[in-house]
Amino acid sequence: MSQPKTSCSGLEKLIKIARNSDATVMITGATGTGKTSLARQIHLESERKSRPFVVVNLASIHEGTIESELFGHERGAFTGADQKRMGRLELAQGGTVFLDEIGELPLRLQARLLDFIQSRKVIPVGGNREVQLDVRVIAATHRDIWEAAARGEFREDLLHRLCVVSINLCPLSERGEELGDLVHGCLDEFAGRAGKLIYRISTAVAEVFESYDWPGNLRELRNVIEYAVLACEGTEITLADLPASFTRRTSRIELKKSTAFAYPIFGTVEMPLTLSYQDTISRLEREYFERALRRNGGRINRTAQQIGINKTTLLRRIKAYGIDVLQ
Repeated sequence: MSQPKTSCSGLEKLIKIARNSDATVMITGATGTGKTSLARQIHLESERKSRPFVVVNLASIHEGTIESELFGHERGAFTGADQKRMGRLELAQGGTVFLDEIGELPLRLQARLLDFIQSRKVIPVGGNREVQLDVRVIAATHRDIWEAAARGEFREDLLHRLCVVSINLCPLSERGEELGDLVHGCLDEFAGRAGKLIYRISTAVAEVFESYDWPGNLRELRNVIEYAVLACEGTEITLADLPASFTRRTSRIELKKSTAFAYPIFGTVEMPLTLSYQDTISRLEREYFERALRRNGGRINRTAQQIGINKTTLLRRIKAYGIDVLQ
């Protein structure tokens, strides 16, 4: 059983479905891709936006207290329960509960969560009263939850209940055309918060951002831009405003590129040579770009970085040769 993948291009359609419905949503993706931000966005654009948005990070709660945290408990339910406590699900009444790192939920509690999703009723620990709730559930994990289900580590019936709308967030390195929008969105947010008028990033900074692989994804991008905004003394972010730790990482990458002697071979090609130099070079160049893109699954940023050209140049070549990057 493999995890369904969401194409980056289909993301907006899925978000629209999620925000216009009350369906449960499962968000998957690598650490830092923005799962919590997306869950909050879906809530704020739904009819529940005026009601609570309750975040529960299951990886940060001790296993022995998760049941009480989610479902609440009655006074005297266990040692130390000296008063009644309302659970996070009940605190989210009328709104949305976001169950982050759902893959960390113990198997013994997955049945209780499944029962809640099906009935929208909870019974606090140590109690016998049912509490009817009106709560929308959004879950997220960085794990391959479908593989976990195949190994028996996650209930398949619960997984299907959670995946009515299933969204997989691509790593930042695969969201090429979206990078500019994300950068300027972060820039506007942090400049507004700092009370500064910063309108753009310099061309040099844009080139660094486009060639960088962003292993920390959106979280890393936000951290870099937040620092740059605080360091900036003008209206444009320059290389001097970037964090030293970030520029050291990008410098090492550029040095590795420039000093590399042998490059990996990804195929050979045979084609007829004509007396037209331009025609021959064009056919050879098209074949080269097509193979490089296939090798990287059509990912523009990664391909440009690997073959050592600017992303904008690669996009121009793709358009000029009519290359289908999804092939």
